[in-house]
Amino acid sequence: MKKFFLYAFTILSLIGLSSYPLLAEVTTETTTEETTSETTNVTTEVTTDIFDDIESIDQLREDVYNDIYADVYQVVYQDILDEINAETYQQIYDDIEAGFYENYQSISVLNDQTQNEIYEVVDIANQTVIGVETYLDAVGESLGSGVIYKYDEINDLYFVITNHHVIEDGNNYKIRFEDETTVTADLLTFDEDVDIALLSFSGSGLVGLEVAALGSSVDLEKGEIVLTAGHPRGFNFFNSITLGIVAGIDRFISGESITYIQHDAAINSGNSGGPIFNLQGEVVGINVLKYASEEIEGMGFSIPIDLVKDIIADYEAQ
Repeated sequence: MKKFFLYAFTILSLIGLSSYPLLAEVTTETTTEETTSETTNVTTEVTTDIFDDIESIDQLREDVYNDIYADVYQVVYQDILDEINAETYQQIYDDIEAGFYENYQSISVLNDQTQNEIYEVVDIANQTVIGVETYLDAVGESLGSGVIYKYDEINDLYFVITNHHVIEDGNNYKIRFEDETTVTADLLTFDEDVDIALLSFSGSGLVGLEVAALGSSVDLEKGEIVLTAGHPRGFNFFNSITLGIVAGIDRFISGESITYIQHDAAINSGNSGGPIFNLQGEVVGINVLKYASEEIEGMGFSIPIDLVKDIIADYEAQ
């Protein structure tokens, strides 16, 4: 703006300075000719010439003004553009870019992160979730799911959590893998009221097995994403993964002695004893039952993992 006032002052100065001598010249010449009657014709001719000169000067002044105005306008306009490009434009661009990333990229990143976490949980489930077969002598009685929670490197033993009702009608047990191979399992302990049983099996000759981390059910929140893993309707659907959210905490079921985690991830017969994972890949519950009817959908229940850890601690303390 300082440049604008400087340019404006220059224009006004040029116009003022060019007008002042012109007016003085007209006055002087006219007065001189009026004092001499003998030179009337000369005066008329001079006056005519002067007015012709005035018109020429006016035109010249107008041309000069227009030229200077155009130059000044262009300079000021360019200064404004330069100012915008250098500061304001960059600020506007930065604000728009920041808003874009905040509103859109954050959503994209969140979606990608959640998807990657799900893939990681699936990898954990593939290496830690196994099948459990229960036999009474040589007769198969039931099948269910289980999750490896510990490995004893010295004795080469894996330890498994499953439901008590999966093993209660048998006297010998097998661990089944996705390739349909099996190994013998030993029943270590059980808690009928909580509906939990612990098994072990030898790791001799086995590869690709891992231990699932046990999380905390106390930290679960309603609405938190969980994934279930197990064998719904049998081993033809070995280690299926379903996704849901925690629908409720400390749910009481009539006739049961404990409270449960309610979730809406799909589970069916065969999922019993299988884990539910949080997105950190930690086991936070063991599936045990569901409500099922034409009027009910998406009501599954899991034993809180903190109760299971108490059973494990009691067994290891023996």
